[in-house]
Amino acid sequence: MAHYVLLVLAFTLSSSEFSSTGFEHDIKRHVWSRGEDTVGTFNSAIKPAGMEPPDYGNQTWTSEGFSVIASWPDSTKKLGQLSAVSLDVDGNIVIFHRGDRVWDGNTFLTNNVYNQRAMGPISQPTVVVFNASSGLVVEEWGRSIFYLPHGLTVDADNNVWVTDVALHQVFKFSQGGGKPLLTLGVAFMPGNDDDHFCKPSAVAVMSNGDFFVSDGYCNTRIIKFDKNGKFLIQWGRNSFQGIRSPVYEFSVPHALTLAEDKEMLCVADRENGRVQCFNCHNGSFIVQFRSREMGSRIFSVAYSPAQGGLLTVVNGPEFGGGGLVSGFVISLARKQLIEAFSPNGQGFHNPHDVAISTDGNQIYVVELDPYKVWKFVKGSVNSTRIEPRPIANTSTSAIKSVIPQNGLNFSRVQIVELPVNSSSASTIAAMVGIISIAAVIAVVIFAAVMKIRKRGPNSQLRRWDFPISQMGGFNLDRHQGFEKVSTEESDEEGASSTVNFRQLPSPFA
Repeated sequence: MAHYVLLVLAFTLSSSEFSSTGFEHDIKRHVWSRGEDTVGTFNSAIKPAGMEPPDYGNQTWTSEGFSVIASWPDSTKKLGQLSAVSLDVDGNIVIFHRGDRVWDGNTFLTNNVYNQRAMGPISQPTVVVFNASSGLVVEEWGRSIFYLPHGLTVDADNNVWVTDVALHQVFKFSQGGGKPLLTLGVAFMPGNDDDHFCKPSAVAVMSNGDFFVSDGYCNTRIIKFDKNGKFLIQWGRNSFQGIRSPVYEFSVPHALTLAEDKEMLCVADRENGRVQCFNCHNGSFIVQFRSREMGSRIFSVAYSPAQGGLLTVVNGPEFGGGGLVSGFVISLARKQLIEAFSPNGQGFHNPHDVAISTDGNQIYVVELDPYKVWKFVKGSVNSTRIEPRPIANTSTSAIKSVIPQNGLNFSRVQIVELPVNSSSASTIAAMVGIISIAAVIAVVIFAAVMKIRKRGPNSQLRRWDFPISQMGGFNLDRHQGFEKVSTEESDEEGASSTVNFRQLPSPFA
């Protein structure tokens, strides 16, 4: 019986959060979200010395703005759902699309097995290369190979890396396609060991050939391989705490980008609404970014070394509605969110991926619906006023310094997170949690004893008498701990009749 008690204790500890912010802070954050912050808890003018918050407030960003190129690319080229975009060594724009396939509620079975295999692979070329200037098609390939495209990146040798969530595989191709140079994963077989993926979402490749895979929708882990595909390290655990999620935890690690000059791998932690960055050599945590304006769903992130380092982010429609679906630029040198961009400042519908040129002067965004590739360049400004969000589970702009690993000189970059409040509030929260755990354990022990008594002195609990399968819909595995059963794995959001503000998304792609 003791092992059942320990199991309940582990589940309760995993489900409870002893947040350093505490219960008192939660109340104040709710008051702030309603515009009633009379005591100035979240007022940037009332802050500790040396803690200068980033400029995330209500303002119009106008300097060095991005403007959209409306006639780009060639409109005669018909595309399907656009899942990924990258720039190759020659400056061309490489996109990954799904042709006639759409990710919806019938695409996968409940065990993550692809349910439409009988349809065969996509008959259209799924990889299309556009000239960055003219927008004309340079080449296209990928016909009759893929079933449900997701991630794509081009490495320093012009090799094209892609993920297919239906096949549960990762592929490396030479420029122009052909036979894969490397294939990881087992076709149509989801799994969570060293040889299997489950709906892998993205790839990032280092200059020495080592690469990372975000095994995103089921396993919520980041895996590092050497250039030959040999497993090196992995990290990550499933998270369902939203804004409060600890570092190293993910809720759909959806996209990756490398900042090798800063020794960082950054992850778009989609449903936790943040970007987490890790040391690209050993996986140790460095910094995370989130803001009220970027919202609670971050779909992609891209990096440029220009201006001391720029992170470009696209968010997605909120489940609760409200806010602008937009792109954002974060300056690592200035520790600020410096730019918001979207088509003519009117917002996107359903952006899924973003890419930025090395010089930081061009940004490309692809959308799932409408089937559209957007090009933005530095030029005339379409300024966007970012209004405050009426959403409770979003962060404020208080910041805390993070000292990176391995001597990386990164002390000026800040972690954006909820402010830490009084220790007394934390103590109260911890006491409430401990009492709750004790009560649960007592109930389980009492129920077990009563059951044994009913059966007689020689009876024992059978393994299946304990309803672990009913414990809130969670399952255990060695990689992710407790895994939430949800409908958040799809990646398209429903079409909107207006693009100015966030709309309630569809649960399926």
